[in-house]
Amino acid sequence: MNRLLLLAALASAPAFAETGEDVARGALGGQSAFTTERTGPVSDRPWWLSFDDPALDTLVRRAMADSPDVAAQVALAEQGRMNALTAASPLLPSITFDASVSGSPTDALGFQFGGFGGPSTVDVLVGMDTLQDVDGDGIPDVAFGPVYETFELETDDADIADITWNGSALFNARWNLDVFGNQVQSWQASRHAAKAALGDRDAVALTVATTVATAWYDLVLARARLTVVEEQLQANQQLMELVQLRYEAGSASGLEVLQQRQQLAATEALLPAAQHGIRRTTYRLAVLIGANPAELANTLTAGDTLPAVPAPPTVGTPADLLRHRPDVAAAAARVDAAAHTRKGAWRDSLPTLGVSANAGWQYFSQGEWDSTDIWGIGASASVPLFNGGRVYSQGRAAQSAERAAVESARRAVLTAVQEVEDALLYEDQTAAELVATKARREAARMAYEDARDRYVAGLTDLTTVLTTLTAWQSAELSLLQSQRTRIAARILLHDALGGPWTRSLASSGELR
Repeated sequence: MNRLLLLAALASAPAFAETGEDVARGALGGQSAFTTERTGPVSDRPWWLSFDDPALDTLVRRAMADSPDVAAQVALAEQGRMNALTAASPLLPSITFDASVSGSPTDALGFQFGGFGGPSTVDVLVGMDTLQDVDGDGIPDVAFGPVYETFELETDDADIADITWNGSALFNARWNLDVFGNQVQSWQASRHAAKAALGDRDAVALTVATTVATAWYDLVLARARLTVVEEQLQANQQLMELVQLRYEAGSASGLEVLQQRQQLAATEALLPAAQHGIRRTTYRLAVLIGANPAELANTLTAGDTLPAVPAPPTVGTPADLLRHRPDVAAAAARVDAAAHTRKGAWRDSLPTLGVSANAGWQYFSQGEWDSTDIWGIGASASVPLFNGGRVYSQGRAAQSAERAAVESARRAVLTAVQEVEDALLYEDQTAAELVATKARREAARMAYEDARDRYVAGLTDLTTVLTTLTAWQSAELSLLQSQRTRIAARILLHDALGGPWTRSLASSGELR
């Protein structure tokens, strides 16, 4: 029955791709380029160096060395590597040295010293007598009874120890012959699983670099926002002084003074949020790089000017994602691991063969130790006949696991391509928005300055001045956010492309 189930399963087993790379390439659907003119190979250089920001480079390198997320994935990658070595061990012979010793009372042995005939004799059972006078009437009856014979011991009782010792010391060797490749498949599956764990480590390192850069420029944005709010507060204070002078000269009403006080208070209300935003962003950055938040907040300083976005990078081809995206590489490796697991699962129904040998010494003591050399060789074979459908069910489970790995790999490739395309569109969108926001800020500034001058000349009212001031201040903050969004789009593009720089990571996760 076990054989019939196995044959039926093999006959109904679906066809799978030979390698995970085949699955990944098939998921591309023949797409050979992205919808952009920025073709060319992806740079091996870490992407954040293009911002020419030494502080950012220092933070990313520190995160690679100290981040809890990277450290956890480094440990899992090392676990996968050790599991692969463990899976290879059954392919090699095993050699052990085994020693044992045991003792038991001499009286408990088969020959009982001092049993029936006295301290210097031994009664030994020599047979069974069938003619016994059982009822005592002098007539032999047909019955069974033991017959003992007493022997004199030639050895004095003083020479016989109370405890008899037995022991052995053996070198044992065994080699399970992997004739049908069961263990080879398990080893190969573990090797690909270790490769997938390494891809997971690199994917986390890529994410950590992205999040550290994001948090760093959020911190720069927070400081820039604080600077803008302080400048706006100063402009409102100057306008407050102007309105107060006009009021004292009788050129402005009390309502105008109250309106400007309201505007000044609204700007002052922005100050605490801007100040605390710096602290909160620093705390978030500290967690990413594995530092104490309070300590980092007291030592880390950032400028208040967001950098210009560097020249756009070349994006390569969709096929490059199979090598440059660690998550895609890990998904492909899991397909290979699942394929080898499936092959090994079905082979568990095949016979197992083994050879063994031993050599050593055996010891015996009844007062004095004596030893003898012993050795032995042997072979074994085990042919499964029935296992309750275990091989069939585990084979089908392995097939399902492989199918799931294939679909996960296909999704990883499709997601990677989509993320690159979305990032390219986002780049263009944020670039256009930044140009428009700069124009808005410039127009709002000019409108405020003109309205203020006209107010001083008595040609317009304060309401117009306040309206243009509010618009200018809003445009200033919007420009900062637009600049930050432009940087975020570039970071997102680098994250989507992956990049070969993760190959420079040391086994500890640090950048070389």
